[in-house]
Amino acid sequence: MEEYSFIAGFTRDPIAIAVEFPDLPGCLTQGDNYRDAFLNAKEALHLHLVGMLMDGEEIPKPSTFDDLPPSKETVYRLVEVKV
Repeated sequence: MEEYSFIAGFTRDPIAIAVEFPDLPGCLTQGDNYRDAFLNAKEALHLHLVGMLMDGEEIPKPSTFDDLPPSKETVYRLVEVKV
């Protein structure tokens, strides 16, 4: 198993906490609160990376926090998974 770490952006909207991974277009999830959103982010990241590896796609180099634009609406956190 290999460990991967990607930054996720957590943004509160009127219904839930939306989560996206800037380095992985299409890797999206949400949660009713930040705890659920973070747990769902781990699962979404794992499934997305497994799918990429099964399809023979190259895993991109993760961005750093300095690479991301500052945002008042989005909280960035590192999400780690083993695949």
